[in-house]
Amino acid sequence: MTSGTRTLLSFLLGLRAIMLIGSAGAIVGALLMFLQGARYLYHAWHDFFFSAAQVVVPVLEAVDAFLFGIVLVIFAYGIAIGFVFTLPEGYGERLPNWMKIGGVGQLKATLAEVVIVVLIVIFARVVVGTVDSGKLFDWPMLVLPASIFLIAAALRMLELGGKGAANSEEGGH
Repeated sequence: MTSGTRTLLSFLLGLRAIMLIGSAGAIVGALLMFLQGARYLYHAWHDFFFSAAQVVVPVLEAVDAFLFGIVLVIFAYGIAIGFVFTLPEGYGERLPNWMKIGGVGQLKATLAEVVIVVLIVIFARVVVGTVDSGKLFDWPMLVLPASIFLIAAALRMLELGGKGAANSEEGGH
């Protein structure tokens, strides 16, 4: 390998540090989601004790915000450790399985799963809001659960397709 090639390769590998900007952004987003979740819980607490209002929706929103914050932490970790830094020898075996990021595909699948959960929470909020207001259910309300089903089915097909391809490679077919 020539010195010019090594210099270019070193430069290009150094650019991976730019990904830390994305990792830092995910951490900031996670902190904001945790604060948002705490705010929802505060409102639920306040509504429960001082106005006797229903707390189902704010608690669902809090859980949703906390879940998304956790996923953003996993994203930040996955970007930093998976693509920028190299873990010391033997350190990777001590990590729990959820912290072992296999690549961008795994991060995208995690995001898709969270999107499904967020949509479910939004649908639950719509249902609870409709019941609380005494309105009747309209047929357009079925668009959201149909979307959830289609996204979940597509994600499941992607998982099955990936496992089938991996199994055929392992079997030598």
